[in-house]
Amino acid sequence: MIRLGEAWLSVERREAFLQGEPVRLGSRAFALLEVLLAAPNRLVTKDELIAAIWPDTVVEENNLQVQVSTLRRVLQLDSRLLETVPRRGYRLNLASEPPPVEAAPTCCDDEGWKSLAHVHVVDDEPAVCAALVRLLRSMGIAATGHASAAAFLADCVFERPACLLLDVRLNEGSGFDLLDELARRQAPFPIVFMTGFGTIDMSVRAMKAGALGFLTKPVDECRLLASVREAMERAHSRHAESTLCRSVRARYASLTERERQIFAGLVRGRLNKEIAAELGLQEVTVKVHKKHIMTKLCTRTLVDLLMVGRVLGMLPELHPHAEPA
Repeated sequence: MIRLGEAWLSVERREAFLQGEPVRLGSRAFALLEVLLAAPNRLVTKDELIAAIWPDTVVEENNLQVQVSTLRRVLQLDSRLLETVPRRGYRLNLASEPPPVEAAPTCCDDEGWKSLAHVHVVDDEPAVCAALVRLLRSMGIAATGHASAAAFLADCVFERPACLLLDVRLNEGSGFDLLDELARRQAPFPIVFMTGFGTIDMSVRAMKAGALGFLTKPVDECRLLASVREAMERAHSRHAESTLCRSVRARYASLTERERQIFAGLVRGRLNKEIAAELGLQEVTVKVHKKHIMTKLCTRTLVDLLMVGRVLGMLPELHPHAEPA
């Protein structure tokens, strides 16, 4: 569902509501809305609108004016929201900020971040999903749309850095259900929630659940790109950390049981002779095992071993203000 002023509508289901009551709009009016929603805050020319709404048909310009008047009257859209640009076309103004064209340089002053991760858009409104994907791709960002959480889970490659633009309310389940499933799969994907029904409670719940951001539909282009940039940068960082953890765990798994015992002693700061005494071994045997451990873990110094121990969660967290034992 998308909010326009006091009206709510679903382009997919061709349903519109005003103050909670359903209202009737014709197919041409919905088609007009779909075109305008796909280009928020931008001038859409009369020729573009006529070509999209009446393809392969010659119509008079006043037919377009009739549909615009119908939208304004039925949905109570004022001329600031659905703006007429004299002799040129119409603009759907979905934010009070300056047009995105002017704001864009502050949102993306460099280009390197655009290749950091893949953006997945999960929204069961085809028009909204397609518009978001089209916008992101026009900015040079790799993006894929998914009509449901199940479709996303079936198509996504979890081994690559990625982030999500996720609708809170889906036809099947909710965005929170997908967030829980990603957590269960240990997929480190940053999530930016989107909704047309934003509330304080919902945004608080999203933040507590680990969401990176929370956007209210219709989404302002500049805010969207700022959120996507942050999510992509976070996705790249999380993927690097996840890759490191998997690599470290795989190398640790190659250790024998005895080597793991000696490794545990080393990361606790035990000397070779202390480990030998604990395990009933000769000190020279511990030294030989230590050499094998360093080779298998691709480490060269004790500091490197401690870093491996930290990644594996085998060291206590450091508390700078803690009292010494």
